[in-house]
Amino acid sequence: MPRIAEIAIACPLRQTFDYLIESDFADIQVGYRVKIPFGSREVIGFVIAIKETTTQKVKAITHCFEQEPVITHELAQLIQWTSDYYHHPIGDCYQVALPKKIRLGGDNKLKTVSSWSLSKNDLPDKFLGEKQQAIVDLLLQSVNKTLLQTQIYEQLGSCLSTLNRLAELGVITTSESVKGPFINQLPDPFKKLNSEQSHTVKTICDNSDSFDVSLIQGITGSGKTEVYIQLAEKMLAKKRQVLVLIPEIGLTYQIVARFKSHLSAKIVVINSSMNETDRHQAWLLANKGYADIVIGTRSAVFTPLADLGLIIIDEEHDSSYKQRDSLRYHARNVALIRAKQANIPIVLGSATPSLESFYHAQAQRYRLLSMTKRATGAVLPQVKLIDSEGPHASNGLSSILYKAIEAELAKDNQVLLFINKRGYAPVLMCHDCDWQAVCPNCDAKMIVHQGRYQLRCHHCGFNQPLIHTCPDCESSDLGHYGAGTEQIEHSLQMLFPSVPVLRVDRDSIQQLGAFSALVNEIQQGGAKILVGTQMLAKGHDFHDVTLVGVLDADHGLFSADFRAIENLAQLIIQVTGRAGRGEKAGRVFIQTSQIEHPFWKKLLSHNYHAIAQDLLTEREMSAMPPIGSLCVIRARAKEQSLSLAFLTEVAVLLNQANQQGVLVLGPVPAMMEKRAGYFRAQLLLTTQQRKVLHQLLDHTLPAISALKSSRKVKWSIDIDPMDLM
Repeated sequence: MPRIAEIAIACPLRQTFDYLIESDFADIQVGYRVKIPFGSREVIGFVIAIKETTTQKVKAITHCFEQEPVITHELAQLIQWTSDYYHHPIGDCYQVALPKKIRLGGDNKLKTVSSWSLSKNDLPDKFLGEKQQAIVDLLLQSVNKTLLQTQIYEQLGSCLSTLNRLAELGVITTSESVKGPFINQLPDPFKKLNSEQSHTVKTICDNSDSFDVSLIQGITGSGKTEVYIQLAEKMLAKKRQVLVLIPEIGLTYQIVARFKSHLSAKIVVINSSMNETDRHQAWLLANKGYADIVIGTRSAVFTPLADLGLIIIDEEHDSSYKQRDSLRYHARNVALIRAKQANIPIVLGSATPSLESFYHAQAQRYRLLSMTKRATGAVLPQVKLIDSEGPHASNGLSSILYKAIEAELAKDNQVLLFINKRGYAPVLMCHDCDWQAVCPNCDAKMIVHQGRYQLRCHHCGFNQPLIHTCPDCESSDLGHYGAGTEQIEHSLQMLFPSVPVLRVDRDSIQQLGAFSALVNEIQQGGAKILVGTQMLAKGHDFHDVTLVGVLDADHGLFSADFRAIENLAQLIIQVTGRAGRGEKAGRVFIQTSQIEHPFWKKLLSHNYHAIAQDLLTEREMSAMPPIGSLCVIRARAKEQSLSLAFLTEVAVLLNQANQQGVLVLGPVPAMMEKRAGYFRAQLLLTTQQRKVLHQLLDHTLPAISALKSSRKVKWSIDIDPMDLM
């Protein structure tokens, strides 16, 4: 009886492919990586099933990479669910879920390191050479009289021949061990938990033997990280692993340092900033059970763990958990399914929960655990609105905020100013003919970057030298309008010439590790004024920041994005939470031109709960998420008419399916129709029954893929989109 392997291959086709397993590869199982002929080339694929019959004309597998599955059953299940739910080609899902070296057929072996130890034999009577004696002395001074070879090299330089000679003499012995993470042998004692923290830890631990979702709504500074650490310790005591997801790479250093300081655990990090060798090793350490805790960003949700016991998602509301291209998954949703499949608890934490999580907590699908007090005993900062139309001291700063900054600096405190715009100014305009600098590839204005002497598009990356005369009328009367982080930094340096000002945005931080160094500098008090974007707003603990200023705070009040108010509330509450986290009291000033807007009144009382409740009522009336479900089918093409033409055909197919529970809206051009040289359009599907939406897509996708017009555009499906822009 022939054996047939069903294989997932990285390609845009929404199907798997069958290949014959010949006798040379009789041991092939599900989870193996194999090489197969595919068209005119050979590619690497992943075996997802073994069967005895096929309707396809099959070729034979030409190579097998291993003797045991590299893809665990649990990971294969998770990838399959992700492919089904997000209606994305299964082969591409494997590409997203796996590190590059695994995808390209790299070995499945952990790297090892050499150690050298003094043998139990007495030291030889004969005289040792100078370098030999130095090695012996080093080992005598070390813990357990053992050192890694790299540690010896750090002290004495490369000396392998000397080490080998000492081994021949019986003075030392060598051994190989897995290259793993450092373990803190003397961790700091746990911090004493307050009553709310203790209740949270106890409640979660009491429900830790099966699938269970806990939502911790803890105000900024309430000590959620300490709760995570003590939950992890309880799980480690059961010899089980923990997966911790964080929204930004920039938060990695801080949270890893906190976990390492309190736990004797093997902690590995997985994120996109790592080189492929380190990421491959970390993935294998987790997969083979050598890692106790994995801390990572969005893609770490697919990390295989030998005995996963708990998943923690910090800042679960953060939009960074949503992948915006290729496989458009949301790591929180994937993590919830992973916890359910593994029958383990999952903890979601945030000061400002997403409306999805808030809604599920109200429906009692999630357990809501509130933490309303700051762990240090510090009080929440006072928040005050400033009319941004009032008097200004200098670009973007009101005179009230200027005086507040001056007062805090006089007390040797730190000040944080938040503006969610990079660059110097968002508009360059001619006063004579009203010409504005726009991107040739996008329906967007070019941003002035004074420091680099450039005009730059933040959507496609196009840039050109900064100009001084209008290209239309040749006038030299050009003006900058609006302010970005670069301009605010410049203004502050002019206003406070003797005070160190630090700008933190993607333009100022380009090298790996640079952000951790800046955070350390801030915590050491090296900069007194901090100017930054969202990178500064999330999760950081700056105990000397006593004043936070929020500039240009109105950007979300009148946006066409249905999540704009939710995102604005979350962002403002997160950034105001940076103030007064230590022993010093904090103040927050919010500059707005809409000072009477009802949104601000709720925000002033730190009442995110009331804002979320109002938003849920609005979403219920409009059947928008989380009450209803959305799907966006997007298309883009170099010619303006092609995207709309394709989506018009798609709309016809969807309507012909006569699925009464799904409303098909559009197609329409995207809000920014032209981006990076492509003309974009979208089709919106909305329903109050998630199941019928997926049934409709399953039914119509083969016909959509077969459309001739589908080959003239790039198209994608976005389930549960974060925006409709």
